[in-house]
Amino acid sequence: TLQCWLDPKSISRAKARERIGERLEQQYARWQQRAKLKYKRALDPTVEHVKDLCIKMRDHAKNERLLLHYNGHGVPRPTANGEIWVFDKHH
Repeated sequence: TLQCWLDPKSISRAKARERIGERLEQQYARWQQRAKLKYKRALDPTVEHVKDLCIKMRDHAKNERLLLHYNGHGVPRPTANGEIWVFDKHH
């Protein structure tokens, strides 16, 4: 399955993760050319990293919108309550 027009199995796992993140960022920039968007990649984050990142981004956004793009390949689908899955730092 292609992700961002990239076959992740054609290169190393770490390189694929980085390239997919770069391509997603480029796509968002292209779609929102007039907006001053800020991006923060969290590639394979831990639970603690996701929590800290969400708090910091929410504080920074103040009353503006915040978009969280979750690409959960390799983990279960989000629950009916909207809970997402991430691995701990030992996985």
